[in-house]
Amino acid sequence: MLDLIRGVRRVVPVALAALWTVGCDAALKETNLGSITDVVTAVATADGTLSAVLLLGDRPASDPSGPTLTVTGVPTAINGGSLRANLTSATPFTRAIVALANHEDYYQVDLAAAVTSVDLVITISQDAPQATLALSYAAAPASGPFGTVMNQNVNMIRVGSGDVQVSVAWDAPTDVDLHVFDPDSEEIYFANTTSASGGTLDLDSNAACSIDNINNENVTWPVGGAPSGSYSVSLVYWSSCTQPQSNYTVTIFVRGQPPQTFSGTLVTANSSLRIPIGTFTK
Repeated sequence: MLDLIRGVRRVVPVALAALWTVGCDAALKETNLGSITDVVTAVATADGTLSAVLLLGDRPASDPSGPTLTVTGVPTAINGGSLRANLTSATPFTRAIVALANHEDYYQVDLAAAVTSVDLVITISQDAPQATLALSYAAAPASGPFGTVMNQNVNMIRVGSGDVQVSVAWDAPTDVDLHVFDPDSEEIYFANTTSASGGTLDLDSNAACSIDNINNENVTWPVGGAPSGSYSVSLVYWSSCTQPQSNYTVTIFVRGQPPQTFSGTLVTANSSLRIPIGTFTK
């Protein structure tokens, strides 16, 4: 089991293309949003040890003498889900920021020690619009300027986001299946997409290795329609589709509670093995 999955749980404080489009400080324009908080509710390291702080106002000025980042990941996200991004630089850095191009406010994470690479989990608002948005990233050493800003175009897909929403996002062209048991013990997944309690699997990606590059799945109950009780979430790594591994993030939203994220790595596919993620109560 240990070589199949390595995972970490984090409680996040409330605070359709296949390729990345990343470039330097380009003049990218999105829909009329006031702040990054209209799209992103939290940023944290994927290992769950550090959460970013929301800072108001314009992001720090960039300087070409600062660290130059390479940003990798899957540039598709859903409202109420999470996006995982890897930031790498040949120059060590201790600070990283995530902003929304041409909009106010930004998140800054201060690392415990200088690194040349960090994985960030970016939690998306349930109210995020369906649009192509530009996230901006920059890094800096403990004392020194932030380097050139790197922009990433993210294709936002609208999905159901009611009183209960459970989603999974992953970073490789593989077949990862989301399974949710409702309080009546009915299982919602690709073979039973709607439960008697009103839960619905409304997004199913890369089924049987028919790669669509969305790399997200989503189960939701409508506003006022989610039953009270205990829910259980698991994954099935149905097929690796010839890829070496998949890094995943499961996001759980329950209205009135802080969202939770669970991150880990899937290594060996086994369509008959259920991988427990966690339980929650509404």
